[in-house]
Amino acid sequence: MIEKELLSAALSATSEGVIIATVRHDNKPDRIIYGNRAFEKLIGFDNASIINHKYNLLERLSKNTPVTEDEIVNAITAGKSIQCIRKSHTKSGDYFWHELSISPVLDESGTLTHIIGVLHNINERIHHQEKIEQQNLLLKRKNQQLDELASHDFLTTLYNRRFFDRELTRLCAFHQRYKIPLNMAFFDIDHFKQYNDYYGHNEGDRALCLVAEQISQHFSREADICARYGGEEFVVLSASDSDEATFLKHVEAVRLKIEQLAIPHKKSTSAKVITVSAGIYVAVPLRGMSPNYFTEEADHAMYQAKQLGRNCVAVARHIRMASG
Repeated sequence: MIEKELLSAALSATSEGVIIATVRHDNKPDRIIYGNRAFEKLIGFDNASIINHKYNLLERLSKNTPVTEDEIVNAITAGKSIQCIRKSHTKSGDYFWHELSISPVLDESGTLTHIIGVLHNINERIHHQEKIEQQNLLLKRKNQQLDELASHDFLTTLYNRRFFDRELTRLCAFHQRYKIPLNMAFFDIDHFKQYNDYYGHNEGDRALCLVAEQISQHFSREADICARYGGEEFVVLSASDSDEATFLKHVEAVRLKIEQLAIPHKKSTSAKVITVSAGIYVAVPLRGMSPNYFTEEADHAMYQAKQLGRNCVAVARHIRMASG
């Protein structure tokens, strides 16, 4: 049998906080009868303040406690220990994280007489975990930013060609499987080289952004994808419209809005302002059809629009003059 003095010295020497409390007839924790030096240091109270104090001292000090008193009672009544992680406030108002293990103490007859609680300070570990979580969150945000950069055009903020080509392949397969029409439109700014040469690249960039804004504002539905295809070319891929006539109406509305921006273009031979020529292709993708077929057809229709005098919309295989 270990001598009482040796046991007391051992409990006082350990770096873990240790408390012993009596239990009531209903096995609920009652009063604290012992607290070692490590426990005093953790909570900032001396032994004189905690001895004979109600056990709920810890309940008042603790926050985010994941176990209830009933759960503690059920465990110790069954002769089992129960563990949890708690955040407790000290006497001075500071807080510390600790692991708390509560175990039953039985007499020779097996009757529950006391409980013993062991507190292990895990402040450093929790703070390290919080730091890692913050770093992971920062990394996640940076990765999201990198994804944005990888899939978007830096100047216009529209999707770039790489992203568009990937989505075109995916959507062609989906629309072929379910026999749903897919709509594509190609936009090209008329006489843009002459505009850049005359007004300068800064104004050219500004014009690109204004045109891109009109396209993305109009085609802003969930099933619309707007991209800068390259240079002064823009492309729209849409599953929002189920027929060619409706899609043509939307493309024509964008053409007209760009014309109504009234951006002066003195070097244009087709208008006094910046305009676009557009071509559309609407079809259900056929089995074995290359996704590039959609791009080629819409691009070909756009060149037909230019041959018709620019500032109009053409439909692949048959031409429809713009109303303006």
